[in-house]
Amino acid sequence: MERIFTITVFVITYYLIIRGKLKRSIVAFSAGMLIVTAKIIEDFKTSNVGTYIDFNTIGLLIGMMIVVAILRGTGFFEYVAIGVVKISRGNLKLLFGSFIVVTALFSAFLDNVTTILLFSPILLLISDSLDLNPAPLIFSLVLAANFGGTATMIGDPPNILIGSASGEGFLSFIYQLFPIVAIVLLLYGLFFTKKYIARMEVQQSKLRHLMNLDMSKIITSKRELIKSISVFLAIIIAFILHERLDYEAATVALAGAAVAMLLSGKDFSDLARDIEWDTIFFFIGLFMLSYGLKAVGITDMVSNVIARAYTNEVLLYTLVLWLTAVVGGFIGAVPVVTVMIPIIKTLITVHGVPSDIWWVLSIGACFGGSATMTGAAANMVGTALLEKNMNKAMGFREYLRFALFPTFMSLIMGNIYIIVRYGGR
Repeated sequence: MERIFTITVFVITYYLIIRGKLKRSIVAFSAGMLIVTAKIIEDFKTSNVGTYIDFNTIGLLIGMMIVVAILRGTGFFEYVAIGVVKISRGNLKLLFGSFIVVTALFSAFLDNVTTILLFSPILLLISDSLDLNPAPLIFSLVLAANFGGTATMIGDPPNILIGSASGEGFLSFIYQLFPIVAIVLLLYGLFFTKKYIARMEVQQSKLRHLMNLDMSKIITSKRELIKSISVFLAIIIAFILHERLDYEAATVALAGAAVAMLLSGKDFSDLARDIEWDTIFFFIGLFMLSYGLKAVGITDMVSNVIARAYTNEVLLYTLVLWLTAVVGGFIGAVPVVTVMIPIIKTLITVHGVPSDIWWVLSIGACFGGSATMTGAAANMVGTALLEKNMNKAMGFREYLRFALFPTFMSLIMGNIYIIVRYGGR
């Protein structure tokens, strides 16, 4: 009975998430609370909340959101964006190529949604000033953020989940994933330049107007900027050393947030609007739902089925990569990873699969999540900003038409990378 009930809640929840008529955070959180209040699983009690909600992930998210919000208030990100425009000196290929690189770099150390919110306004300004179609520019920003965020433990929500579940450190993510991210970004930049930028024609007078923007008025306070950047850099250094220091990632992020608030004079009420509460409660709901599936034995059943492909590592890794990518592309990378984590743990502990499979899961989820509008939160946020700017609805097919080939290309390269790097172990 408990298994049927949990599966029913799971199916209905994911159906509602895919439809997108209701807020994903509300759907996921309500589903989790339904399982808790139904009392069909003994461990689902408030006193045991730490067993089914990963507060290392939640703390990491909240801490980084606070730090980024304080840094954003200084005008730093706008300053970087305008600097990119000036450095390009009217060369469109250099301009948009630089934006892809800068977006990917920032996305590796910020969450993807924040990166989109920070850099979308300047790209929309550029498209309006140059009379360009903004859709390819915003969609390119989304894909660059998703690809770049794959490189680090904190860059993409699936990686935050994987880092907490696997125990892998900050440097391990960079060491394992940066090479494939660099390759994919290079290929994606060449593809975007040839297919879109090479066909653009603009008047040089309009480009000169953008390059004459006054950068001195963008930074609100140099003193606050220095404080915020110092704290941010200290957090990154602490992430690199957190395994040696024996601190969890959440402890580092929350400690950094505390220092940033003390130095800036801002309190929680000042920053409440900058914390993405929908994301936080979406994660909490998914944790509860995932634990319910584990408690009634569903994840063990799935892991046993997948384990049958473990005749060799290449076959198993390829199966996990494409299964995660295809399913995650439609229902979302975060929900899929949340469900896959206990399956991967069972494959490692029970069936003896090498721990390299964590990196396969990361590549499949982060790259595959770029495929559709519903695959990642950054995709939906970027599309929503575009709709607001263009004052018209952007269909599921329009995003898919832009993102499908780059996503497929990234997964092919990811599959080759996995075979070469991990297949022979």
